[in-house]
Amino acid sequence: MFRRTLPTAIAIGCGLVVLMGLLIPVDLLVASRQFLLQWAIVLGGFAFILAYFSLLKVHITRLVKEPKQKTTSMIVILTALAGFGVVVWQGTNGEWPKYLLKYVMIPGESTLLALTAVTLLLAGMRILQVRRSGGTIAFVLIAVLALAITVPYAGVGLEIMQLIKTWIHVPAIAGMRGLLMGVALGTTLTGLRIIFGADRPHSDG
Repeated sequence: MFRRTLPTAIAIGCGLVVLMGLLIPVDLLVASRQFLLQWAIVLGGFAFILAYFSLLKVHITRLVKEPKQKTTSMIVILTALAGFGVVVWQGTNGEWPKYLLKYVMIPGESTLLALTAVTLLLAGMRILQVRRSGGTIAFVLIAVLALAITVPYAGVGLEIMQLIKTWIHVPAIAGMRGLLMGVALGTTLTGLRIIFGADRPHSDG
């Protein structure tokens, strides 16, 4: 019983202090809120460190027990150790960390985004084979247009593509804002449920 009530009480108390520190301009509440947020950042940093070592543990175990997948695990282990070592050696503002960020991580993220767009298009094509509805056809057409307008053209149909890009930009931004509002409302609702004790992710309940 004590193991369930104590984490819940701590979570509710911290949540109320942070919420009141945002809404009530009292020096004590604002200072307490800043103190709790700083501790949350520290705990988040330790959580990332644990996730890093957990990644190494998983791939070292796979390297030992599953020799068929040793190439992928070896690449992950070496890159993780190399990235960590470079940052520890030169710091986050060093030359090599900036080089890795600019020429390795950013191109890799761009490649993943491009693959995501192509994967969405292929998924839409597969959906058309199973179910042909207005929403599915609209999804595929918008995906095709979004891919087409991002391809550089040598002056051929440039004005038309620019017009299509301007037309798609408005509903795309509206959809992104709607998603962000949904995420914000969901986060707020989750926080309120934790403050009121309806959800207890930090305990056994």
